[in-house]
Amino acid sequence: MKYYQIERATGGYWKFYCSQEETARLQLDVHLLRNRERWENPKPIQLYVDTNVPDHEQLDFNEPLLRNTMLWSSGGGSRKWHKAAFTPFITGMCISDDLYKIFKNFNLTNEQFLELEIKNYQKQTTHKYWLFYPIVNYRFIEIKKSEFKKIGIKDKSDIEIVAYNNLEEYFDKSEPYMMTHEFKPHIWYVNEPFNFLFDRYNYIVSERLKNAIEEAGMTDVFFYDLDYEVIVKKEN
Repeated sequence: MKYYQIERATGGYWKFYCSQEETARLQLDVHLLRNRERWENPKPIQLYVDTNVPDHEQLDFNEPLLRNTMLWSSGGGSRKWHKAAFTPFITGMCISDDLYKIFKNFNLTNEQFLELEIKNYQKQTTHKYWLFYPIVNYRFIEIKKSEFKKIGIKDKSDIEIVAYNNLEEYFDKSEPYMMTHEFKPHIWYVNEPFNFLFDRYNYIVSERLKNAIEEAGMTDVFFYDLDYEVIVKKEN
C-alpha cells in the first residue's frame, strides 16, 4: 500500500489560529485529562470568524480546508484581532463536511472529530466544518521493525539512522535528545492497513484515500511524496 503526505506541516498551509485563552476555554487540547469530557461527549462548537481581519477578506467557505484562519468563540464585529495575538493550533485541521464524510468511510487510527459551526460575523452566514484532530499512537507501529532518523534541529546534516527493540526503549533513548534532535520515521512498519496515520510531524494518507479525495473534485487538497517508507503488515 502506497502512502502520501497530505498538506505540508510547514508554511502554515493547514494551521488555524486560536488564542491560548480560547484553546483553554474551549477545551480543545485532547492531551489534558480535564478536557476528556469535551472529547468523549462532543457537542458542536460555535466559532466566529470576522472579515474585518484582513486575512479573512477573501476567505472562501467552499474549500475543503480552512487555512491560516483565526477563530474565537464570541462574535463581535468591532473586535479586531491581530495574528500575533493568536497561537497556531498545530495539531489539527478545519475540514469541510464533505471532506469529513470521505474520511469517515476509511480505516483511521484513533483520530477524533469535533463539529464546528463557523459563523461569518459580518455576513451572518453559518458554515459547517469539523475540527480533525489526529493523535499519534505508537501501538499501531511495530517499533522493532521500524527505523527512525535522528536529525539535529540546528544542524540538519546531523542525521543518524536509529532503531529500537520496543516502545519503552524508544522513549528512554530519544527523550534526552528531544530539545536538540527530531526523531522522524525512516521506515514505519504498520500493523494494520490504516488509510490515515500521524507520525508526529506529518499527516499520512493511503493511495486509496488520496484517490477518493481527488475523485470528489477537491483540487484544493494537496499531496506530496513521502521521504520515508511505510510497510504494512501482511495478513496471514
